[in-house]
Amino acid sequence: MRWSAIEVVSLLLLLFSCPIGAIYADEAYQVDFHHVLLGIPRVETTFFDRPSAASRASLLYTLSEQSVLGAINPKDGSVVWRQQLGNGSGLLKPPAGGNTIISAVNGSVQAWDAAEGRLVWDWTASEDIKALEVVRGGGTHQGVYIVTQAVGSKATVRKLSEDTGVLVWEHEDESLDTPLGLSISKEGLHSVALHSALLQASKIRVTTLQPSSGMSLGSVTLNTDKDISDASSLVSIESSASQPLLAWSDRSPRNLRLNILGSNHIINAKLAGEKGKDIDKIQIRAASKADGTVDVLVHCQSQTSHWAEVYQLNTNSQVLNKVYQLPSLEGSTAFSATVHGDTTYFVRTTEHDVTLFSSASDQSLGQWPLQPKPHDRMIQHRGITHAVSEVVSKGTSKYAVRTAILLSSGDWKLIYNSEESWFRPESLSGVVAAAWANVDGHEDLAEELAVESHSNVAAAYLHRLTRHAKDARRFPSWAKALPDRIVDSLLGRESRSPGKPRDSFGFQKVVVAATCSGRLFALGAGDKGKIIWSVQASEIEPGQQWAVESIEVDKDHALVRVFGGDSLKVSLKQGIIFDNRFGNPTQSPKTNIVLPDTSGTAVSIQVNADGSISIPPSSHLDPNTVVVTQDEKKVIRGWALGDAKPQLAWKFVPRPNERIITLATRPANDPIASIGKALGDRNVLYKFLSPNLLVIGTVTTDTSLASFYILDSVSGSIVHTLTHPNVDANQPISSTLSENWFAYSVFSAFSDDAADTSDDSHASAQSHQLVVSELFESSLPNDRGLLGSSPNSSSLQPFSVGDGPGNSPYVVTQTYIIPAAISFMTVSATLQGITPRSLLCVVPSLHSVNAIPRAFVDPRRPVGRDAVAAEMEEGLFRHNAVLDFDPKWTLNHMREVLGIQKVITSPSLLESTSLVFAFGSLDMFGTRIAPIGGFDILGKGFNKIQLIGTVAALAIGTGLLAPMARKRQTDTRWRGI
Repeated sequence: MRWSAIEVVSLLLLLFSCPIGAIYADEAYQVDFHHVLLGIPRVETTFFDRPSAASRASLLYTLSEQSVLGAINPKDGSVVWRQQLGNGSGLLKPPAGGNTIISAVNGSVQAWDAAEGRLVWDWTASEDIKALEVVRGGGTHQGVYIVTQAVGSKATVRKLSEDTGVLVWEHEDESLDTPLGLSISKEGLHSVALHSALLQASKIRVTTLQPSSGMSLGSVTLNTDKDISDASSLVSIESSASQPLLAWSDRSPRNLRLNILGSNHIINAKLAGEKGKDIDKIQIRAASKADGTVDVLVHCQSQTSHWAEVYQLNTNSQVLNKVYQLPSLEGSTAFSATVHGDTTYFVRTTEHDVTLFSSASDQSLGQWPLQPKPHDRMIQHRGITHAVSEVVSKGTSKYAVRTAILLSSGDWKLIYNSEESWFRPESLSGVVAAAWANVDGHEDLAEELAVESHSNVAAAYLHRLTRHAKDARRFPSWAKALPDRIVDSLLGRESRSPGKPRDSFGFQKVVVAATCSGRLFALGAGDKGKIIWSVQASEIEPGQQWAVESIEVDKDHALVRVFGGDSLKVSLKQGIIFDNRFGNPTQSPKTNIVLPDTSGTAVSIQVNADGSISIPPSSHLDPNTVVVTQDEKKVIRGWALGDAKPQLAWKFVPRPNERIITLATRPANDPIASIGKALGDRNVLYKFLSPNLLVIGTVTTDTSLASFYILDSVSGSIVHTLTHPNVDANQPISSTLSENWFAYSVFSAFSDDAADTSDDSHASAQSHQLVVSELFESSLPNDRGLLGSSPNSSSLQPFSVGDGPGNSPYVVTQTYIIPAAISFMTVSATLQGITPRSLLCVVPSLHSVNAIPRAFVDPRRPVGRDAVAAEMEEGLFRHNAVLDFDPKWTLNHMREVLGIQKVITSPSLLESTSLVFAFGSLDMFGTRIAPIGGFDILGKGFNKIQLIGTVAALAIGTGLLAPMARKRQTDTRWRGI
């Protein structure tokens, strides 16, 4: 049987081919990363507990310093659920056999489903909540008890229904005492307050209320003998005990005072301590038993060592007996107490081991040496701040101990007996500044080529030989890894080659970030956000924040500038801090900026708090340079530099009752690919391009009028102004500026001028609005405006030519109603600026970062009509006043990103792709986006093996058919003779 050529080729294609998908595989969760953080856990609001009585497994709950309530899976450290509750220290009560967990932050009390984190009920007061207690199990005592107090007012005790949050009763205290806590016992509800007394001392007043009605049953005043001067002098109120305890110490603190709430008897205990060591601080861990006894552990701390004393209190006879004392250990130590069955366990955690004790004896029930997992340069392993534990008995002498440890670095980890189960880098929360850095040497190669291009032939040739000799050293390792790289490329999987992967597309950049707690760290954007290094750069006092102004990246290091004039440098690869400089406090500088002088030398210019600048006397700066500053009163000034001293060129002063709320400039990397916009009819609208523009947003406090000024920073001239009446200044207002267009968002009344004329239902309603304006040199195509025919133009007077009218730009503005407020906005960045920019927006209410395509917010979209053919060729379509956030615009997909406050972008080596990093008070999120698709890179769905197979099949088919074709041609010729 003879096969025709068509049949052979068809058979080969069928054998070597497979169906090809027309859509690239979704890259969600593949090219992005998300650090899900809770913040620094607080010891008083962190505990293990079961989410319900029917559950056999416990969860680890915490209410962090960032007021984030969350549940952690103790097995792997993953977040089961979390909720951001606002700002404030907050209070938290465990489920304790129930199904809900109760939180109180600021003036809100909320009940959450302990297993799923779903809100069950919410109750809000006008005052701050000072104390919280929850009673479960039925009866008249069951309920949620709170104490509220405003500044300078009386305290109020309230009872809420545990099931619904409905107010049951309230009791107002007649005094102005400071509430300290609440506790419940069989006698009643005890409200503990600090009672002011004479001679600058205070006493403790305990008021007992009837839990069912809130009626006062009397009060007891405890004489503290000037031991307590304020709320911080109190050690603890152990409300978890069935017979609650009040504990404090004298000022030494060598003497411990205990009081069983409801009585006026004070129990004294002299701490034995260690010889030659002073007690700097004590902590109490207590647990009660069913027989009426309370086991108390007193954790004593000195500057260099720690020890503990264990007591047993009989609540019936009010007798305190010392059971034993644990010896002193050097270094940091944390103790935790837990009850399992009828036994009270104490867990001591040091930097080297975990030891389990019972309340009956100082003989350890188990000791496990710690075996921490290596974390490279991520953390400083030493130092323990606090710990919470869970103990389960597995027989007569076997125990399972879980201990969640907060390290002094702020990181959190869990130890299961001796093994580290998981590690959470909570110290990375609270990022205040970040910057992109490239450590792969692309800039180094560009600099090397620039040196060769600016040298003579001989020097350039010698320089190139030296560079090639250095490259030859890497050839053996490159050749060794080549087969694996080829196989990995064909199979579409991650590179298995040892060492750092090759960065052909500029995706392997590094993010350098600084936190408010004084920590610096680096993340690998191309390695799914892996922490490269993390160091403590500055020691920050409790209650203070590291005020980082900016991070400037150089070739191999990053310069961190702090408000006040301080600065330091850190190496990008190792995280080593060097060149730590401190500002001059006598001159009270606000910050410093660095500018090159006429010789190229960097000159540091000091910006003072009053908005003035100071230049070193020996510097020679370009006199055409203008420095823009903003003082503490929000006055913006432009300073013209010269050889002598800076001269005030212009000043922008807000009107009376007007304050500046937003200020935007063009990004540092904002390349312009075209000076005009090509229209569908082949004409050109020339863009109004100026690198000196500023967007200043202000709001008047009396009339709620928002004004947005486009200002030229060289001349101080106002280019354009937009106003919005009836603006809510309490809502987020943000703005951005790029190329020849700017955008901002407000919450105000909708403007008729920007709305679709076919629907005026939104004309008077207040709404969240996104306003986009684009600046052109003229409204006429192919027209450069008044400066088009001028042979000369000045940046100092760019808007007037001779005696003619001002050459203000032609501005096209459009307004869109959006579903939620935007707290921050910026634009994507590409290498050449050819790819249309996307508008990146942080939407706090949706916990998302959105990338709005430029085409959807183009102000030239036709209003009230469909686009004509020429407009459709430009990509324009009919304007709609309502702009819904398409789910495809959400960069974080199904994830919830909390606390995002800012977004920074960086171009990759591909023109289609921009790198994005979002950060703030809590989470960090990074990804890469292609605003109009990856037109210069193959997607992951592209089958390279299929392509090679198809080409090979065609080659084989061609080779097989060539003799047949030649034979047929020969036969045809013979027949023709």
